[in-house]
Amino acid sequence: MRKSPRGARTIRRLLMTAAAVGVALAGMASWAGRALVVQEPVARPDAIISLGSHEWERLPVAARWAVQHPDAVVILTHPQVATQFNCHDCAHRVQRLGYMGVTESRVQVLPVLGSGTYGEARAALAFARGSGLRRLLIVTSPYHTRRSLALFRHVFAQTGIEVGIAAATVEPPIQPAWWWLAPYDRAYVPYEWAAIVFYAWEYGVPLWPRG
Repeated sequence: MRKSPRGARTIRRLLMTAAAVGVALAGMASWAGRALVVQEPVARPDAIISLGSHEWERLPVAARWAVQHPDAVVILTHPQVATQFNCHDCAHRVQRLGYMGVTESRVQVLPVLGSGTYGEARAALAFARGSGLRRLLIVTSPYHTRRSLALFRHVFAQTGIEVGIAAATVEPPIQPAWWWLAPYDRAYVPYEWAAIVFYAWEYGVPLWPRG
């Protein structure tokens, strides 16, 4: 039985609609990965903070920035209870920085003042208030950059301290536009969006970093 012209047109419209919806969903999914990665470094930082955990990614990049800015203090944070998830290599971080050209005398290890990244931001603020710090550079994993920058700028609001951020290097490289194709990206992106919503609810952190 031959399809009627009206039936054929209906099928074409449905296929075109389905294709359009698919393209829109793919675009939104791609944006969800790309929107998490932020690079906004500051010029001549007085301090460089390498956020806890993922030391294999974050410490080398923090060390490179520290070598470029030899007068900057390098800040590490220490959780109240250290685990492999919140401070993967706590005991050897200062030593590892030394191998990468950062002398121990430049490193400040701060106890966190609360849980997670929020506790790290509060610890950094307490240090900044007593040290005359004017420009702070955060180093963290790429998908963690948007939340970290929004949080630190929220915590440091009204201090006059400039806060910027640099993304760590990941091997193999991340794929923000196609994050659902790789296990690392697939685990990190949904977690970060959930954390962004939680931080907005719990701490009043803006969903997007303030300028």
